[in-house]
Amino acid sequence: MKRDLVCRWCAMASALLFAVVWFLDPVVSADETVQLLFKSTVTRAIGSLVFVFVLVYLGYRVFHAPKWTHAAAVLPALVIAVNNMPILGLMQGWVWVERWEWVWLFALDTFFIGLFEELAFRGVLFPFLLENRRGGRRQIFFTTVICSALFGLVHLVNLLEGAGFGATVLQVGYSFLIGGMCSIVLLKTGNLLYCILLHGIYDFGGGLIPTLGSGELWDTPTVVLTVILSVIVIVWMLLLLWRVTPEDADKFYQKRRTSNEHGEN
Repeated sequence: MKRDLVCRWCAMASALLFAVVWFLDPVVSADETVQLLFKSTVTRAIGSLVFVFVLVYLGYRVFHAPKWTHAAAVLPALVIAVNNMPILGLMQGWVWVERWEWVWLFALDTFFIGLFEELAFRGVLFPFLLENRRGGRRQIFFTTVICSALFGLVHLVNLLEGAGFGATVLQVGYSFLIGGMCSIVLLKTGNLLYCILLHGIYDFGGGLIPTLGSGELWDTPTVVLTVILSVIVIVWMLLLLWRVTPEDADKFYQKRRTSNEHGEN
């Protein structure tokens, strides 16, 4: 099909542009933080285009209409995403933002990180892995775990960029959990947009102070609140995941299967 050919060429062109920008690293600011934010934003935006074209080519349906019933999955996940911001620390003055003039660029960067990673992992990889592993609840459960583990492990690449081993291991663990949470949200809602927004909010909250501020992030009240909320939400999400049926997963493939059947007749 002509559309498939266009998608393949556009995906390859976007991937090439991504590589060029990444390796050339055009300088737009002498400020190291601003330069890193700019590079991250631009490369993630271009990288998102790659997976947009791949998603269109594969034909997975991951943007179903929002429904009020989606709140059961989305709102608990939103609590975790928002809580990643050191709210208590900001209220008590233990942490603070020093460079307010660049908050907009940081917000843009976290949005495109969420867009890029959710398109890649929940938009493309997860439906790809799930397609032939959705015959029962147990298969769906373990496929979700596998995809989340891959999402966590890919963050080991931060070691190549100079990140500390301990910090990287923690990020792998956090990424596994947020990846699992977003996968469950996608299964229950069929709408990748929720995952993109949740991921962006989570990254914004967790990275704002380390990137543009100062202060003690993990004070005792914040740790206690985070642990309590995390345990409650994890238990709830696992219950939601166990209740997912093969019919729920079928919604990602309906349009493509129908199109293929028509093409064969």
